[in-house]
Amino acid sequence: MDRVELHGLRCCGYSAWVVERSGNRRQFAVGQRTVWSDQGSLKRVLQACGVREVYWRQPVSHDEMIGRPLGIEPERGLRIPLLAEN
Repeated sequence: MDRVELHGLRCCGYSAWVVERSGNRRQFAVGQRTVWSDQGSLKRVLQACGVREVYWRQPVSHDEMIGRPLGIEPERGLRIPLLAEN
């Protein structure tokens, strides 16, 4: 595993994606669940699985939602360590 990305979804919660070193991606799931209503509970589940940090990604920006051009996001995203108090 290379990294775990945390994604904010349009009006419906949060999901996480596991990115392998090869570039392959898969959505993180617990049973059939792939979407969490709040970021805190998703972070706690990821931490319980051994994840120590995530990269926050905003795949759809506010500008895109209101019709402005797509922003380029070349970086991995904002690094967020998962600490006990998260």
